[in-house]
Amino acid sequence: MVSIICLCYNHAEFIAEALYSVFNQTYKNWELIIVNDASTDKSKEIIDKIVKENLLHTVQTIHLKENKGNCVAFNEGFRISKGKYIIDLAADDKFEIDKLEKQAKTLENADSKTGVCFTNAVLIDEKSNKLGNYYFDWYKKIPKDGFIFKELIRAGGMICSPTMLIKREVLEELGGYDESLSYEDYDFWVRSARNWKYIFLNENLTFYRKTNHSHSSTFKKKNNPHLYSTFKVCQKGFYLCRNKEEYKSLSISVLYHFKESLKYKNYKAAKGFLVLFFKLIRKTLVDGNASTTV
Repeated sequence: MVSIICLCYNHAEFIAEALYSVFNQTYKNWELIIVNDASTDKSKEIIDKIVKENLLHTVQTIHLKENKGNCVAFNEGFRISKGKYIIDLAADDKFEIDKLEKQAKTLENADSKTGVCFTNAVLIDEKSNKLGNYYFDWYKKIPKDGFIFKELIRAGGMICSPTMLIKREVLEELGGYDESLSYEDYDFWVRSARNWKYIFLNENLTFYRKTNHSHSSTFKKKNNPHLYSTFKVCQKGFYLCRNKEEYKSLSISVLYHFKESLKYKNYKAAKGFLVLFFKLIRKTLVDGNASTTV
């Protein structure tokens, strides 16, 4: 079974497309868990109406009374899920009709250490107009797979997050998403890639919507919480690195986000990144291994 955890916050305009893209899948062994994170628009009414009209499908709905953010909302759904595989579906994205069939087959045929299957995606705007492909219109490089901790700690954006199909054991090992963070994907990539292989399927199986209100757009606002969450992820990554090359990869991310923190006046995050960067310099130039205490 595939458990699809659909997170909705003020996605009234898009939620129907997302839900029906699940209902119409060629692969039928799935359950859908909708977590409405205290939306203030018409999302609740639309969700309840669609679920009532589609009682033949396995759907559970959680309406949170207070807005908790993606990490908490996802964990609420994950706790009641039963599937061997998990998908984190934002309610403004949607699936190609054979997404579950192709990705479930890919992971079923992969070795036991492969924990995540990710794919290409079609980028769409708020009106569902095609903007291009994630690879290679937006992300210009060929994505790597296998054990890619070094690549992900340097540039998590090499993966289109909503395309992922995740083995349940991966999320159980991590304890779900870290609820102290304001966003989830970079932390998930860094922690999961340490012990699990990723596999890339070069097919457009997800429609990834780019909006003015997406999480990525809020990185470019002053004093946003995401930069300090990124610092906390990099701090975790420091203790997960095992060799000089991994420390070098992390230092690239740390230096970039230090500059972003100064640019957007998040001085708390900037201070953390600066301290961490000097620790990484010592690791890459002096120690070069993970066993030395800093």
